[in-house]
Amino acid sequence: MKKVTIILSLFVLMICTSFKMKEGKLSTTCDVANFYSAVEPKDRDTKVLTSSGDLEEVDVILVPTKLDIDTYKVKLTRKGSNLYKVEQTDLYIETKYCYEYATYEEVILKVTSSYGYTKGTLIFD
Repeated sequence: MKKVTIILSLFVLMICTSFKMKEGKLSTTCDVANFYSAVEPKDRDTKVLTSSGDLEEVDVILVPTKLDIDTYKVKLTRKGSNLYKVEQTDLYIETKYCYEYATYEEVILKVTSSYGYTKGTLIFD
């Protein structure tokens, strides 16, 4: 029973620390897993073979890229589960466990590393 209480306490602590107060409003933070530069296929008939063996049409090819370590104010739109597009650029951001449904939403992007498991943080106001 003690182990369950400890695990539950850690889970609650993890959830609570993923939110921050900013000027009286609750902010959500999400870890950034990777940055990608979008490349459109040259031919509309371009296909991709998925890891499950399915043949699919390609809209955009995402190529890993690096950003300078800094803090940026950007406008994001959610494109899929844990995938956001920086509006008016070819940049996409992959997150970890991020459930924010953003549409042209202004957020803070803190880039902290070019390598490793976490490359930065998104802060949603």
